[in-house]
Amino acid sequence: MSASLSYRRRLLWLGFFIVLVAAAFFRLWRLHSLPPGLFGDEAADALDALDVLAGRGQVFFPGNFGREGLHMWILAGMIKLLGLTPYAIRLPSAIAGIITTLGAYWLGYELFIARLPGDAGDGAFRKAWLMTLAAGLFTALSYWHIHFSRFGIRGVFTTTLAALTMAALWRALNRDSWGWWATAGLFMGIGAHFYTASRFIPLFVGVFLAGWLSLTWLHIRIQPPVAEIRRFIQGTILFFGVSALIFAPLGYYFLTHPGSFTQRAGEVSAFQNGFSLATLQIIGKAAALNLLQFIWPGHGDMARFYNLPGRAVFSPLTALLTLLGAGVSLWRWRDARYSFLLLWFAVLASPAFLAVDRAPTLPRLLGVIPGVFFFPAIGLAETLDWLDARMRLSSKRAQATLFWGLTALTFILPGALTYRDYFLRWGPAPETADAYEIDMTATWRWLEAHPASGPLYISADIYKHLSFIVLYEQTPTTEYFSRRDPQLHWFDARRAWPLPRPGSDPTIIVGDSALPPVDIQKLLGIALTPIDGGAAYRATTDFYVDKEPVVWFSEQLGLIEQTVIPPQQSGQEGLILQVWRTREPLPDEIPPYQIQSALTAADGNQLAQVSDEMGMLPPEWERDGVFITWQRIPWPADVPISGAALRVVPHERPPLQPAGSKEGWIQLPLTDWRTIFISP
Repeated sequence: MSASLSYRRRLLWLGFFIVLVAAAFFRLWRLHSLPPGLFGDEAADALDALDVLAGRGQVFFPGNFGREGLHMWILAGMIKLLGLTPYAIRLPSAIAGIITTLGAYWLGYELFIARLPGDAGDGAFRKAWLMTLAAGLFTALSYWHIHFSRFGIRGVFTTTLAALTMAALWRALNRDSWGWWATAGLFMGIGAHFYTASRFIPLFVGVFLAGWLSLTWLHIRIQPPVAEIRRFIQGTILFFGVSALIFAPLGYYFLTHPGSFTQRAGEVSAFQNGFSLATLQIIGKAAALNLLQFIWPGHGDMARFYNLPGRAVFSPLTALLTLLGAGVSLWRWRDARYSFLLLWFAVLASPAFLAVDRAPTLPRLLGVIPGVFFFPAIGLAETLDWLDARMRLSSKRAQATLFWGLTALTFILPGALTYRDYFLRWGPAPETADAYEIDMTATWRWLEAHPASGPLYISADIYKHLSFIVLYEQTPTTEYFSRRDPQLHWFDARRAWPLPRPGSDPTIIVGDSALPPVDIQKLLGIALTPIDGGAAYRATTDFYVDKEPVVWFSEQLGLIEQTVIPPQQSGQEGLILQVWRTREPLPDEIPPYQIQSALTAADGNQLAQVSDEMGMLPPEWERDGVFITWQRIPWPADVPISGAALRVVPHERPPLQPAGSKEGWIQLPLTDWRTIFISP
C-alpha cells in the first residue's frame, strides 16, 4: 500500500470517527432529562406501540389523523427492552439521528471521493474529503436535526432513510452494482413506512434519474453522462421494484382504506378549497417563509416543541457558506452531483410549501436532510480553495495550519451555538417544560414512588392526558377510554373540585396546566404542596358536603346547592358556586356538559348569563360522589338581583329537564355561601 493511499484511508476513518463522536454526543448527552416531560405526540406513538405489544400491530395507525406504523413497532421493541419511560421512547430517534449523520458522510464519499479520477492528487482528495466531512459534521451539529433526534416522534427517520437511500443509490451508480440498486430500493421502501414526507422521495429520485437519462439521450452536456443506458434503465427498474415490494403492505392498506393516503395531508393542504390565484399566493407566502427560516435569524419555526422559537436553521456564518454552496451548485448544474442536491432540496421542501396551516414549519422540511447540509460543505471547500489560491503560502505547514484552523473554526462556532441554544437556553426554559407536559411526567414519577392507597384524582388541562396515561396506566390506544384503574378520576381544577368522602384516604394531584384559581383555593381551603420540583402539586382540603340534592337534573346528577357571591367592588364579576351529587358515572358521555347560569330580577327576567364546561366529565362521576363547580358572571350595576337560574346542557343535545323546569331552567334563591361548607 502506497503512503498516499494509507494517508487517505486514515483520513477517511478519522472523518468517520469525528462525525460519529459529534453526532453521538449531541444526541445522547442528557437524553434522560432533555427534553423534559413527555410531549403528547410522543405519548400517542407510545400508546400505539403498546397496541403492538398487545398483539394488535398494524402497518398504519388511523389515530391522530393517521400515521405510518414502523416507528410504533420500533418503539414497541425498545419499550420491551428498556421499559416504558421517556428515555426508551426517545432513544430510537437518537440512534436514527446518529445513523443519519453517518449516512451523510457515506453519501459525501460516494458523491465526491468515489468519483475522483484514479490519478487525482492529494489536493483534490483533500478537497473532496473536506466536503464529505463537512456535510457529516454540519448534519451532526445542526440544532434542527439534534432537536428532532431527541424527540420521540417518527419524523427524524425520514432523514435517516433519505441519507441511506441516496448513499446506496450513488454507490450503485458508481459501481454499476445490481446489489446496491436493490439496497437503495430497500431503504426507500422502508422510508415510506415512517413519515408522510417520505412519499416525495420516489418522486425526487424518479425525476432526477429520468432527467439524467434524458439529457444523455439528447446529447446535452451533463457530467458524467449515463455510461451504459440499458443497465441504467434496468437498475432503475430494480430500484423502484424493490421499493414497491417493501411498500406493498402499506400500499394495500391504502387501497383497502380509501382516504387514508391523503387524510393527514388533506387537513392542511393549500388545495383543500380548490385551486385559484389566492391559492398560489398562499403557497408563495408559505414558500418564502419556509425558505427564509434557513438563513434569517428570528424567522425560524416559532413552535417551542419543534425549535428554539425563531431560531434560524443556519448560524450567520453557516448561512453565508450555504448561499455560496447553493450558488456554486447552480453554476455547476450540468454536473449530475450538484443538480442532484438542488433537485433534492426543491422536491423535498415542497411539503412545507403545500401544507399551509402554519409557516414556517420545520417538521415538514425534514426530507431535505441531509442533502441541504452539502451546500455549506461545498461553500466551505470553495472558500478554502479560493483562499489557498490567493494567499500563496510558502510552506505546506502554513497551508495546513490555515486549512485546519479555518475548518475547525467553521465547526466549533456552530457547535458552540447549538450547545448553548439547546442545552442552556431551550432545555432549562420554563416554557419548554410547559410545552413538554412536565406536570404530567412529574405526577407519574411521584406516584411511582408514592402509590395511592385510596381514590386518586388528577387535574389536567387535557382529559385522560396522553403523557400520564401511557406512563402510569400503560394503556394501549385501542383501550384508551376504558377504565383500568377504578380509583383514578380526572377533573379540571380550573372549573371544578372533587369532595372525597372523609376517611377515603384520597390522593389529589394538580398539574401546573390546570391549577384552581387563587380565590377558589382560599374559599375552599385548598392547600397545595409542590412535588417533583414544583411542576405538580399534591392537594388537600378539609371539608365535605353531606346534604341531599334539592333537585335532580337526571337520574345520575343532582344539585345539592347553588350560591352566588357578589363582587367586593363595583365593576368586578360575581362568583356562582354549585355543589353536585352523582349516583353513577356515564362512561359513554365523554364530551363535557355545559353549565348555564343566570342572575334574575324580581320579575324573573335574566339580567346576566354565563355558560361554562363542567370540569368533572360524566365518565368521572363517582358512585355517590360529590364535587363543586364555579362560574364567574358579569354583575349588573344598579339593578337589584333577587335570585338565580340554572340549567345543564349535554353536548349537542337538548337541556336536561328536571321536575318543575321551563326549557331546562330551574329558579333558585340567593343563599349564603357559607352554608355550603360542612366539615366532616
